[in-house]
Amino acid sequence: MSNDKALDRMLVRIEHLDTLLNLVGEVIITSNNLHTTNRRIQAFYDQSRPLDKLCLDMLKSSEVSSNRISSDLHSLVMDIRMVEIRQTFQRFRRSIRDLAKGGGKQVEFVTEGEETLVDKTIAEKLYDPLNHQIRNAVDHGVEDPLERQRAGKNPVATVTLKAYQKENDIFIEIQDDGRGIDLAAVAAQAVKRGLVEESALASLKPPQIHAFIYHPGLSTKAQASQMSGRGVGMDVVKSNVEELGGEITIESTPGKGSRFTYRIPQVTAVNIVDCLTVRAGKNHYAIPILNVISTLSYPLAKISSAFGKARSIVYLGGIVTLFDLNELLKDEPIEEQDEITVVIVESKYGRIAVRVSELLSPEKLVFTPLSTVFNTHGISGTTMIAGNRMGLIVDPQELVLLSRGKRKRVEEHDAEVQKSRRDAGDEGEADAWRPAAVAAPRPEEPEAGLSPGGGDAPLQIGHREEFLMELEEMLKEADEQVLSLENNASDKELVNRIFRIFHSMKGNLMMVGLTELGGVIHEVESIMDRVRGGGMEITADIIDILLDTTDTVKEAKKAIASGQTPAIKPSLREALEKYRKPKEVKGDAPVDVNQRTFSLGSLEQFNLMAQRYSGQSVYQAYLSFKPQYQQPFLVALLILKRITRIGSVYGSVPMVEEIEAQNIGTQIKILFSSHLPEEAVNAFFADLLVPFYDVTDYQLLKES
Repeated sequence: MSNDKALDRMLVRIEHLDTLLNLVGEVIITSNNLHTTNRRIQAFYDQSRPLDKLCLDMLKSSEVSSNRISSDLHSLVMDIRMVEIRQTFQRFRRSIRDLAKGGGKQVEFVTEGEETLVDKTIAEKLYDPLNHQIRNAVDHGVEDPLERQRAGKNPVATVTLKAYQKENDIFIEIQDDGRGIDLAAVAAQAVKRGLVEESALASLKPPQIHAFIYHPGLSTKAQASQMSGRGVGMDVVKSNVEELGGEITIESTPGKGSRFTYRIPQVTAVNIVDCLTVRAGKNHYAIPILNVISTLSYPLAKISSAFGKARSIVYLGGIVTLFDLNELLKDEPIEEQDEITVVIVESKYGRIAVRVSELLSPEKLVFTPLSTVFNTHGISGTTMIAGNRMGLIVDPQELVLLSRGKRKRVEEHDAEVQKSRRDAGDEGEADAWRPAAVAAPRPEEPEAGLSPGGGDAPLQIGHREEFLMELEEMLKEADEQVLSLENNASDKELVNRIFRIFHSMKGNLMMVGLTELGGVIHEVESIMDRVRGGGMEITADIIDILLDTTDTVKEAKKAIASGQTPAIKPSLREALEKYRKPKEVKGDAPVDVNQRTFSLGSLEQFNLMAQRYSGQSVYQAYLSFKPQYQQPFLVALLILKRITRIGSVYGSVPMVEEIEAQNIGTQIKILFSSHLPEEAVNAFFADLLVPFYDVTDYQLLKES
């Protein structure tokens, strides 16, 4: 399983699962009722008798129940798929900080409407365009502090990311208070690239000039920077937003800043679409309801035509071009009649009227996308409409393009974009703003785990998916909290929260054998422990160490996903060196495990007896270990935690309280039970504890 698939998960609220369970129960009840009704109908049929009122009522009741349940299921799936835009917004805090720091600028990042709910698919697909848009805001829009001060502005610029919902649309605004778009510079570049004649510039309005920035390769910057290239990306931003069915508007005031607004329709569940079903000749089509403006009957005599070909009708005082739906989709035209049936269809590309033979009914349909092997224009998928008939789902956007003689599909658009980039000389940085894909393990080595070379040992493949998911969540939270700490250095609760995150991260890394990386995280954890104890204050250097550490773990996560050994940057080790603190010597002497036996309470003794009677084996283990990167007490706790994966621990020498107080040397005795046979327990100790937990020797005794 690739890393992308492993992390393609989302949390589901318990109340949603409860509702789903109730609906499943109702489906079962309705199914039973249909079965009873079917048997009753069959009995009437066998006796050649007409259906009685009870049978008809049962049919009607089943129909009403199934319609309600399907509608409730659809709404429930929609609710489950909705997530707050907060997670997408928070991902930009780190990048803005780094961009501003790299460009010598001061930028405050403000978010509004983080609680706005959007479909998970939209939230994921918005990251790329927003990422590039924010880079442009910091690089192109925001001035350096001295320039802002001379202009009478606050030296600290503000970049605002805002989300809100209006009716069925999601709006995302990216606003900065920088220098704004230089209309003259954009116009000059447009003339230089042949997009417009110089003589026509005077008649262009600002929105028309703004539109030039979406042309591939157009940029007002003389040199490319690390933040954003030279005009590469805004065309892709526009394309990505349009793929979501949205559009972008631009507002900009010279000297005051710019605002880009995305308007994106809120999608329904992936494979369920509300459609108007129609018949055109022998074909049955489904047109998405959201794109249907009106349906009407129109007298053939009132249809206007030009040169005997172009036909149009008058609708609400305006002229709308009329097309035969079958002809647009390259099929036999519909037979002429005195009164024709028309559907007004609208998309972002315009509005047209299509002629059909018959209006059927609005239906909630299951959508099956067409395979890419089909080169079918104007059709997005197939469905089964009422009466168990096959239907084709119309793509309104492409239908309007077909009416204009265009057949530009997504792949053709991408090919043109790439060609424009090559012509502009920017091929090398065309996709620089896209996040690099995480390589998946090659098929021929599914069990390889990490490469055996290097400081860290192989990660067990059986735990990789869960491990990567947990690590991803920790990294997101760590980045968010560290950036908050930068502006709230005295917040003790924030310090404690970050300490706990790194503590958990370290534990997870050590549990899978990444002792070297876990040791580095432990050093960072120690720094945060000294801060929360009042022995140290948060400085810019510590913030940098925290962020560099999360970057290191992110790179390690990619390496793990591709079956490689994680590397640790020497610069991070050097930064940690000056914060290293000599190990403190505890006042209490370590417990001598050879002079003490297990001390079990009555409950532990009862449970141990119960395990013996249940058929589980009871073991005593004696371990010696020599930690390389961790303190002995931490390694002992990790060993205890690991053994709980194969059974139940009843006692240890030293006891857990003594271990936590660091009254332990390099030896430990453990009493535990397990369902595994002795050979498997021995293998567990030899294959996992010895290489991954610095165990140098062990003895295992199975009690009779």
